[in-house]
Amino acid sequence: MTDELDLLRAADPVSATEGPWRDRPLDARAERGLNQLLHTSRRRARRRVVLWAEAAAVALAAVLVLTLPDLAATSATAAPRALHPRAGSAAVPLAEVAVRARAAARDGEPGLRRGSHVRTWSLPAESGPRAEPPARPPGAPARPPHTPAGLRAYLADAYDRGAGRRSGPLTTDQLLDALPRLLDTWTPGARERAALARVLADTEGLRPAGAITDRLGRSGQAYVHRSRGAGDDELRRMLILDPGTGTVLGLEVMFTKAQPRSGARAGDVMTYSAWRRD
Repeated sequence: MTDELDLLRAADPVSATEGPWRDRPLDARAERGLNQLLHTSRRRARRRVVLWAEAAAVALAAVLVLTLPDLAATSATAAPRALHPRAGSAAVPLAEVAVRARAAARDGEPGLRRGSHVRTWSLPAESGPRAEPPARPPGAPARPPHTPAGLRAYLADAYDRGAGRRSGPLTTDQLLDALPRLLDTWTPGARERAALARVLADTEGLRPAGAITDRLGRSGQAYVHRSRGAGDDELRRMLILDPGTGTVLGLEVMFTKAQPRSGARAGDVMTYSAWRRD
């Protein structure tokens, strides 16, 4: 072992006592250079740590966005935007829808079914933590008839909650307001759909407005009625139908005038319902 160390020392081309590379204390310039090198290395190391920490924070934020509910977005989208028919689209008259619905109901299928699938939203009358959700009418109405005259009387009775005090036919607003009381409890069959389409076609004030995509992504036809509600409320009621079968897809009520008392703006949705069979 000693012989090998001697050989290594003899092979060392740098002298420890002579020449420019000899071992000796660093002068001032060399000392300063060494300090700068060490300080710069530490600063770069710290910067790498900070950058890594920032990148980790960004990655964590991205994971949270993907996995946790976005409360701000939920709050912002709690009030839905009003639906609008597609500009320039062809409008199908209600009389034509009634004819198509009657043709589709020749075999009587599908049949009437108790119960429904519905998605609803309503602008509460009050705001704040103590505000109560909008109430739905209790009870289940009797089985709806499948003739236009019978269904018109049925809707009038549903609107009046069975009071039997009505002396005249339902107005357009009242008819549209009565529809959810039918459709939230029953899923009309082909014959009931045809009867309802004829009732709607014989109702004045429902204007065809063109094709529209409803809140469940379905294509339909929009029929609009503008009216004055309670007080100074100016409302647009929009009914959405499947033009081939007369199926009611949705109903939306929108403010057309700002409401200072409730804070609602023109164009805000007051309520909507979207129904589906399956």
